[in-house]
Amino acid sequence: MQIHLIAVGNRMPTWVEQGYEEFARRMPPECRLNLIEIPPVKRTKAADIKRLVRQEGERMLEACLLYT
Repeated sequence: MQIHLIAVGNRMPTWVEQGYEEFARRMPPECRLNLIEIPPVKRTKAADIKRLVRQEGERMLEACLLYT
C-alpha cells in the first residue's frame, strides 16, 4: 500500500524533514509513505491570498488525481 502525503512547500526546515523521516520509518513494511511537495505560489504585498490558496489547493487536488 502506498500513502501519499501531499503538502505545499519546499525546502522544509530540518525538524520537519526529521519528523517526516521518523514517521515514515515507523510505518509498517507493507505501507510506503511518499512525500509530494507542491511548490507554493509566489506571494507579493498586493497578492490576493484567497486566490493563491485556491490555486495551491487546485494543485494539491491535481496531485491527488495523478497519484491515485
